[in-house]
Amino acid sequence: MVVTRGEVPVELAQLDPLRRSALLALSRIVVRLYRLRRGRRVRFGRGVVANHRLRISGPGTVVVEDGANLFAFGGRTRLVARTPQARIVIGRNARLNGPLLQADTLIEVGPDCILGEAHILDTDMHSIALDRRSNPGAPVRSAPVILERNVWVARGAAVLPGVKIGAGSVVGYGAVVTTDVPPGVVVAGNPARVVRSID
Repeated sequence: MVVTRGEVPVELAQLDPLRRSALLALSRIVVRLYRLRRGRRVRFGRGVVANHRLRISGPGTVVVEDGANLFAFGGRTRLVARTPQARIVIGRNARLNGPLLQADTLIEVGPDCILGEAHILDTDMHSIALDRRSNPGAPVRSAPVILERNVWVARGAAVLPGVKIGAGSVVGYGAVVTTDVPPGVVVAGNPARVVRSID
């Protein structure tokens, strides 16, 4: 969807005018408050929709592009840029309904993606080295996570560090994605495997 003044995401366009106006007013307040509170560490494009269930935290940068819909109905949409160099980028017309994104380096959600209450992280957060209990400098894996255009990640799924999910693919309910996913497929299971292609 190309966002122009007056256009709203499909989900909101279908609401009655009074409810839609109230939701858009709430969204403007939420976006303004984050701009005031986070300054240059957050950028919202035109037509972004969000509600009080959005949580943005951490010293890194969050970029939300035009027309993205972060209006959560069930859980909270949480975007955590954990380090000063961390970046979370939400593409045009993406739809986030309650996921948790935790970045030490980069999480990039492409245009037209849909994220349910999933967990996407670009770091293990803790070392898995054998000496992790006695060595404060034990290495912690961190690698960018990239979701290409029109990826759908279902509720309960986890996407782990270093994964790239190809355009048009679907990550099934509860799947744990540990390796790259080709374009145009459905993956499911733990660890996630291709179960079929999308025609």
